[in-house]
Amino acid sequence: MLVFYFLSCYIFVCFFGAGGDYIYIYIYIYIFKFYSSKLKHKLPVAAVPQTVWQLPATFAFAKIHQSNMGDFCEMCEDGYILTPGLGGRHTCQPCACPLPIPSNNFAVHCDKGGATPRCKCQEGYSGNYCERCAPGYYGSPMTTGSSCKRCDCNGNTDPNLIFNECHNVTGHCQHCWGNTAGANCERCTPGFYGDAISAKDCRECDCESGFCDMHTGGCLLGFSFFFLTLACDQCIWHLIKDMEHSNKTLDQLKVGVLNITTGAAANDRVKYYNYTAHQLQVHAHLYLNHTVSPRDLRKSDANGIRLLHSTFYQSLLFFFIHLSFRPPVGSMRMENLNLLVPTLLDKLKVVEDKKPVNNVTTNIMRIRELIAQARSVAKKVQVSMKFNGQSSVEVHPHSNLEELKTMTSISLFMRVDPDKDPIEDRIILYLGDRNGVKDYMGLATKNDILVFVYKLGGEDIEIPLSSKPVSQWPAVFNYVKIERLGRHGKVFLTVPSQSSTDEQKFIQKGEAPGTESLFDIDPQDLVFFVGGVPPDVKLPPPLILAPFVGCIELSSMNNDVISLYNFKQTHKINVTTSPPCPRYKLAFSQSRIASYLFDGKGYALISNIERRGTFNAVTRFDISVRTIASDGVLFLMVNEDKFFLLELKNGILRLMYDFGFSNGPKLLENNLAKLQINDAKYHEVSVIYHQSKKVILLVDKSHVKSMENPKTTLPFADIYIGGAPSSILKSRPELSSVVGLKGCVKGFQFQRKDFNLLEEPGTIGISSGCPEESFMSRKAYFSGKSYLGSTAKISPFDNFEGGLNFRTLQPSGLLFYHNEGSDEFSISLENGAVVLNNRGVKVKSHKKQYNDGSSHFLLASVNNQKYSLLVDDEDKQFKKRPTSAAGSSYDSEEKTFYYGGSPSSTSKNFTGCISYAYINRLDRDIEPEDFKRYPEKVQISLEGCPVQRPPAALLLRHRANTSGTKQSQKVKDKSSLPPVLTELGSDDQESAEPNIKSCFLSSSPKSIHHAFRFSSIANSRQHYTDFPDSLSQRSHFSLSMKTHSSFGLIFYVSDAQEDNFMALFLAHGKLVYTFSVGDQKVKIKSEDKYNDGAWHSVIFIRDGNVGRLIVDGLTMLEDSVQGNNVSWHISSPLYVGGVPAGRAQKNIQRNSAYSFTGCIKNLQLDRKQLSSVADTFGVTPCFDGVSEGGTYFSEEGGYIVLDDSFNLGPRFELVMEVRPRVASGVLLHVHSADDYFTVYIHQGAVVVLVNDGTREFFTKVSPKQGVCSGSWHKITVIRDANVVQLDVDSEINHVVGPLSPSSTDSRKPVFIGGTPESAATRKAFVGCMRNLTINNSQVNFSKAVLVSGAVSVGTCPAT
Repeated sequence: MLVFYFLSCYIFVCFFGAGGDYIYIYIYIYIFKFYSSKLKHKLPVAAVPQTVWQLPATFAFAKIHQSNMGDFCEMCEDGYILTPGLGGRHTCQPCACPLPIPSNNFAVHCDKGGATPRCKCQEGYSGNYCERCAPGYYGSPMTTGSSCKRCDCNGNTDPNLIFNECHNVTGHCQHCWGNTAGANCERCTPGFYGDAISAKDCRECDCESGFCDMHTGGCLLGFSFFFLTLACDQCIWHLIKDMEHSNKTLDQLKVGVLNITTGAAANDRVKYYNYTAHQLQVHAHLYLNHTVSPRDLRKSDANGIRLLHSTFYQSLLFFFIHLSFRPPVGSMRMENLNLLVPTLLDKLKVVEDKKPVNNVTTNIMRIRELIAQARSVAKKVQVSMKFNGQSSVEVHPHSNLEELKTMTSISLFMRVDPDKDPIEDRIILYLGDRNGVKDYMGLATKNDILVFVYKLGGEDIEIPLSSKPVSQWPAVFNYVKIERLGRHGKVFLTVPSQSSTDEQKFIQKGEAPGTESLFDIDPQDLVFFVGGVPPDVKLPPPLILAPFVGCIELSSMNNDVISLYNFKQTHKINVTTSPPCPRYKLAFSQSRIASYLFDGKGYALISNIERRGTFNAVTRFDISVRTIASDGVLFLMVNEDKFFLLELKNGILRLMYDFGFSNGPKLLENNLAKLQINDAKYHEVSVIYHQSKKVILLVDKSHVKSMENPKTTLPFADIYIGGAPSSILKSRPELSSVVGLKGCVKGFQFQRKDFNLLEEPGTIGISSGCPEESFMSRKAYFSGKSYLGSTAKISPFDNFEGGLNFRTLQPSGLLFYHNEGSDEFSISLENGAVVLNNRGVKVKSHKKQYNDGSSHFLLASVNNQKYSLLVDDEDKQFKKRPTSAAGSSYDSEEKTFYYGGSPSSTSKNFTGCISYAYINRLDRDIEPEDFKRYPEKVQISLEGCPVQRPPAALLLRHRANTSGTKQSQKVKDKSSLPPVLTELGSDDQESAEPNIKSCFLSSSPKSIHHAFRFSSIANSRQHYTDFPDSLSQRSHFSLSMKTHSSFGLIFYVSDAQEDNFMALFLAHGKLVYTFSVGDQKVKIKSEDKYNDGAWHSVIFIRDGNVGRLIVDGLTMLEDSVQGNNVSWHISSPLYVGGVPAGRAQKNIQRNSAYSFTGCIKNLQLDRKQLSSVADTFGVTPCFDGVSEGGTYFSEEGGYIVLDDSFNLGPRFELVMEVRPRVASGVLLHVHSADDYFTVYIHQGAVVVLVNDGTREFFTKVSPKQGVCSGSWHKITVIRDANVVQLDVDSEINHVVGPLSPSSTDSRKPVFIGGTPESAATRKAFVGCMRNLTINNSQVNFSKAVLVSGAVSVGTCPAT
């Protein structure tokens, strides 16, 4: 055989030298066939390419294939391995060292060592597969395109080491020598100076401060700090890690700081406060004095944000948390906080206001949440400060300054000691402008009397509380409250009970002359000082007094908790010489029951709940709640994809839980009266889990409802009370709409064991106490069919003063109404103007645009001389009282009056918000109306105000479209046509609706390139049909994914019988890669969980009987089975994100065979993008930004088909909320061969079009601003045979069609968001939809028959 080989070479050379091309080829082929038949392995097929017949003889044969070598291409080049394939053919494939692609093949040589290759690595690489960098090198060789580079530490590492020591991934030097520092040991460490790179002479600073210029050694006056130029994302990563680390310290310390007021323990604790304050001072100099240079900004994120270092955040949060739990009672150094806290909060505001961009989105949102937590804790520090007659504190005022204009209330605890500090004329607080010339409010002591002072445009008003001289106050904390409602003021004093006396209450009232009622506030110039003011602030004359001496603890401003420790700056506060006074928190009767106040933003977290009890055969949770809120979470337990939620929904208790049940979550909801608990009373709610299979709900110790489930042990360790972090609420679609509780919790028990919620380390943003003001409803939203009714001793026809704030977008509506027989007294909006009507005599405002969505205040009054109307303290109108007006007798009977509408008035009911209303009652003082106490509440919402000022662009567009009379007339002529016909015309065709060509929200929300979101429906998926035949031999797939789900199918492909298959899925948060090899399975499971909501790159490779799974380029797992050359064929399609119903369950565990919930991007096969999506079901782009609950219909088009339990026959009622992103599109459609029913939007109007089989009829509502304003809009459609009524945001229209006796109640498919047809009249809806109900039954899109196209069920982009 060898002889013949040499002979073949000889013949080859001979004929080559003769130049006989065709003779050479002929003889070569002959010898090749003979030679290859003697080999054990056949030569590569590349050795005989078909093109060889056309090559000139001068070509070297081995050059025909790049990876082959040898005269007959019988060998592979270095870095390649001879690999057998199907049919006995062999090819040269890149060594999988670690990846079988040229860019990541770092082997000098490789060969087969059994089922796996053996790699001989290039210099700088190590590991069995060259998967990591060798010592002295860094990089990520398992990331496509990455390699290992030599460490560069500028020669400043341990000279005894053979290699430079650096982090094997980042390259950061780990042990810098010679007083050097930095990622590459390139500079002198702080406190040293010199040349770290060339001269290597870093020397210690010879300065008293210990700090000097790092290059020259010149001493610096204060501290300096070299800000590490790390990438923004890494900076945030360090921050979060530091925060997590600091939690361990907080957990240990917070338990020990509660309720300590005296004794040795307090002194020990004070020493720790001293240390904490000192650390804050150091951090302040190190991090806040740094000046950001252009070089810093270049290394910042796209918005130029340079985040502060993590230790500073955790130190401030740590300090605030300690203060919030108990007052320090010894000497604590606080003088340095006067610069630290305000500067920090200002810088946090800058970060908070920036929009998250690029790859820092997730981390920025986490930082924003930490900022909110820090602010919340700062506002709730229930600790006093002691003022020495020279000090003062500037506090951040109320966050909503608009509310302060109509009503301002401030409450505080104040302690003076007449025996030690004689009572003198002193200022206590000041709220006003910095120059003391505009409106203001203040509190002071004058002539031994507490005095409330304020000014509203005119003269100064003083209200002295003369009934209790300050010198007679006990030397304890007394409760003081000042309140101004319009021009009316009050001052309250409560003296706590002493050993021999009961609690004493004192009150004094007064009012400003004239009619001006609004507190004129300039946000840029408003200041709020307590205890005094610094020299650069001028006070109005009545408050030019000496600073306060004593202790003050702020309590609330307009019922929001406020603290002195939420300050902008302090002036001469020194708690070393003037320590804060301890306050007994339960001194007042209102606070004697331990309770906790939740503001909707904070929550309590009880970790490891079984430390106080265990989950037994009977497990019990008890919580006592008092609230007036409609929605709010009571408690929540979450463990991966399992959860247990008890919440309020529309004021009614609702319980939902899922312990991994095969048929989805269990839901317990009912409209039973016992379940409605938002009545401002305490209710004890108990949940009992019995025998691990039954949930029992009790309200006020009475059994309400039970529900059974498959026997499952409670899989939880932690429990959230009153709320939860956003990361938890976003972990499942079922929790996305959950909101925090606003109200009080009196106690929480697990297995009858009490928990002090303030003592729990994870508690954030709650405070002690339960003030009555928290349960007063001073705001109400009216829908156009709403009204509030009550009775009082009033006489509006003769003697009346009433004021209120209102906000609306509607030109007309009834604000206040009273009648006695045919005599009517009313205040209303008529065509945008405010009108006072007293028995037919009308006083009308001059301005006529009060329906602009802004807040306006009106004051109406009636006396013997005139009827007056004042709006916003500017628009003042009056009429003299007619001499014929008959006076009414002042009787003692209570009379009925209404806000927002009336059951009897002919005027249109109001649509919008009314707040801080008041009227003069004959039997009590003026005070804000508490709408919660009104006996008649018809379709009223007492939470929030959804009315928003429309965007300026829409206002201008609307005015432009309504300015031309001729154009309007043309439109009017066509308005009788059905919109479905007019919309078929050209784009510039005129219509009756505003010509809104684009919506306020973009039809294409910002999304991640090549990324798709798979929703929570069972079969959300994409189909790919175009993939190469080589997939049957080997494959190299890669993708990136992010999710919070624990289970879900990411990738699946198989043959028709599913005997051959390949799958990637999640099981318990871990990645599982598996495929078949004959009767066997290769199965690889990651050790770590990857359902943390972050992006993770995944590579999954099949090479015959060998499988590899690579995650984040750092972890490679491999598995193989015996057997080779096994036939393996799959067929189209390839599924991503899920599979059709019933598929994959043969090969994958049941929980994981359902659709993946999350985002997948950059799906590639052999490094080429897979882009040929054949079909899409419930998949949208992966949006980059904040999300909210709902169902999103993307611009790529899609629709939902409901199951046949929802019937839209001749009689039904449907309600939905929508937020469109296009001006036209189908919302709902039902049709059969003969008739149809469609609800759609067209150019901002909502249209209902009906065809009963005989003729077509329609009705529409055209809101002035359209439904494209970016807000949610509520649409109600009621059909009763031939009558159809349409209600859009309380604007109503209807149509009466022809009687059709042939109408039947046959069931027809209901399409939502679009239809399968592609006709122009069937444009798909683009936008969000939520709360769809049909005949009072909630529609669950997750249970729809079909979700086709780009539809995301459960989540919507919020911006």
